[in-house]
Amino acid sequence: MKEDGCAAAVYAFHANLPLRRMHSDLEPTFAACYHLEKYNMQISRPVAQVLVAAGVLEESELRRHVTREWQFGHDNRMHLLTHGIIEHSEKTFSSMFIDTAEDLKRAASNDNVAIGTLEGVTNGFGLGIGHLTIGCLSLYGEMTNALNRITSLYDPYR
Repeated sequence: MKEDGCAAAVYAFHANLPLRRMHSDLEPTFAACYHLEKYNMQISRPVAQVLVAAGVLEESELRRHVTREWQFGHDNRMHLLTHGIIEHSEKTFSSMFIDTAEDLKRAASNDNVAIGTLEGVTNGFGLGIGHLTIGCLSLYGEMTNALNRITSLYDPYR
């Protein structure tokens, strides 16, 4: 049996498009760019230009139309920019120093001290480096989210 993965992917993509939310209510051949809260309708850019030029609408009434709201936050609240790096730095410190010291104490009480010591140090530092990497990536993600939110400060249609 021969499958066409590309065709299946394109079909799946088109089958999941929110077409009803993508088209303008007044002119369905255009994509909706703005939402009018007063009339609860979505309109396209050319329609908005005509309505504003005719004096039917004010530019301040136009809101950016969002086809789909993406959820990236895990707990629906705003975090400090450094929340992730601080949290993972604490885990890094704990893994590298506190857990490694406990592993060294445990290795000293065993018969094979050299292997236990080596194992404890490598585990502690390996986990610490992993947490530090996750913290740096978390900082990058939080900075990206913050920069994305900044556009609402100067975008009149948002």
